[in-house]
Amino acid sequence: MSYQVIARKYRPSKFADITAQEHITRTIQNSLRMGRLGHGYIFSGLRGVGKTTAARVFAKAVNCQRMMEDPVYLQEVTEPCGECESCRDFDSGTSLNISEFDAASNNSVDDIRALRENVRYGPQKGKYRVYIIDEVHMLSIAAFNAFLKTLEEPPPHAIFIFATTELHKIPATIASRCQRFNFKRIPLPDIQKQLQTICDAEKITVEGDALQLIGRKAQGSMRDAQSILDQVIAFTAENDHEGSISYQSVAELLNYIDDEHMFGVTDAVLERNHAAMLEVAQFVIRNGYDEQDFLEKLIEHLRNILVVLNLSSTRLVERPDAVRERYQRDATKFSPFSLMQMVEFLLQTQKELKFQFEYQFRFELALLKLIDIDQIVPGAGVASVQPPQLVQPQKKKPLTSL
Repeated sequence: MSYQVIARKYRPSKFADITAQEHITRTIQNSLRMGRLGHGYIFSGLRGVGKTTAARVFAKAVNCQRMMEDPVYLQEVTEPCGECESCRDFDSGTSLNISEFDAASNNSVDDIRALRENVRYGPQKGKYRVYIIDEVHMLSIAAFNAFLKTLEEPPPHAIFIFATTELHKIPATIASRCQRFNFKRIPLPDIQKQLQTICDAEKITVEGDALQLIGRKAQGSMRDAQSILDQVIAFTAENDHEGSISYQSVAELLNYIDDEHMFGVTDAVLERNHAAMLEVAQFVIRNGYDEQDFLEKLIEHLRNILVVLNLSSTRLVERPDAVRERYQRDATKFSPFSLMQMVEFLLQTQKELKFQFEYQFRFELALLKLIDIDQIVPGAGVASVQPPQLVQPQKKKPLTSL
């Protein structure tokens, strides 16, 4: 049997397994208990947060024979049983009651017309036919218009689930005919917990800080985190401790610039140490790191200091405990004004670097400028040097008559 990637192997098969979307799974399960199912749903949110997975579990649940025949199971469990004929057909990919369409490659009027013709026919088994349309925002305006009448007056056996990462591109005429569910970004602790569960199942030893780094890189997407974990497992397969994953190996694979170098920048600012700042710039250039990526991480680093300074707490800083303690110590050495000035300057530098040559010189100059920005007093503007005061010429006294 061919290898199955982690994102597919550990894909949730019931509502309880969907991570961090309880506000959605609870609503859907209550609708199933009450028999109040809509005909159109829009699942929107970031990539890899469970939109299509939730749609598939929903489609599996509405035709589960045990849920239809056992009222007690429906009220108390409200999950697809996975054992009835309908659930087995779904798991094997042979169910005729569930159809998935990719709107990115089937976005013409003719594709929607074919779908409309198909919708007229009821299910051979079960109660509903569910149509999952992924990346629905890719449909053309003409295709959306062709779908309006079907969505407004659908057959009683049809349920449409639209998944999209760009809700604002869906016409209001379509969105107003559907129930909308917004999937939220998955918190880092939930991603870390799920990755730990997968590693335990795969019998892989992993450091907690390594999983946290993978989760931060995924930026709220469970699928991205699982894909990165697949890469990391392959990358560490030949090390001395086969099957173990360390923070260092993850940082090496992801080309991640360690927090130590970010603190090196802020330390150089505090010490007014231009030589140390140039050393950090040379480290970035010498090791082939992307300057834009470094500036982005530096902005995040300054944001963390600003948050700790304002809250007097590190609870909103997603870092290992040792790093959070250092943020707590260093935060009091800066003023909120200087931090905001540095962030504003770095944001502007990011824009300028996209269209400028001589990256190395401009990058070094930007880091050195941070030392001067930290010395600006509030209300002094961007320039740290106060303009000289002009001497007003003395007015001649008018001549008085003798």
